Amino acid sequence: MGRKKASRSANSPFSNQSFPWMRKNTTFKSEAKKGRALWGDPSWTTTFCNLCVEQIEAENRTKGAAFSPKVWTILVTKFCDETGLNYDKDQLKSRWNVLKVDWRVWEQLKSHDTGLSWNAMKGTIDASDDWWDRKLKDIPKATKFQQKGPQNLEQLDIMFTDVATTEVADRIGIQFLEENINSEAGSSYE
Repeated sequence: MGRKKASRSANSPFSNQSFPWMRKNTTFKSEAKKGRALWGDPSWTTTFCNLCVEQIEAENRTKGAAFSPKVWTILVTKFCDETGLNYDKDQLKSRWNVLKVDWRVWEQLKSHDTGLSWNAMKGTIDASDDWWDRKLKDIPKATKFQQKGPQNLEQLDIMFTDVATTEVADRIGIQFLEENINSEAGSSYE
């Protein structure tokens, strides 16, 4: 006679339920690493920007900083409610960082130049090919703005102007301190 295969009950201390790592193809939600978020529909970025601006206008951000974990939780919840997309904090924060880089590139692109006009048909700066060639040589990441400017520019200004200003002020302050420390180190006190 063959041996009878022992069955494991759900209450057995040796069941797969007691040892979750023994289950096949199972991950816990908290342990699951979400992949890269897809932002194919422009309305999703608009929704995200609007939600961020809503939190900024409610003064739920420290000047010059992003959001607290509590505010990120609010953003995740509201974004899911409005779009049906289950993106987590890291995915939304990644989008924040991408938008911040784009906004900085855009600001750099249009800085120090006067007399530029706006091409409403293209939704970007109307400038000569020579101007674009010079700018793109200096700022290669601006290539994508040659045909169309950034989406949600008004919201991006609200989201990042204070952050950029604070970061510049911090760099200037640090540079000032370093220069004073270096100049004081060279002087002798008797």
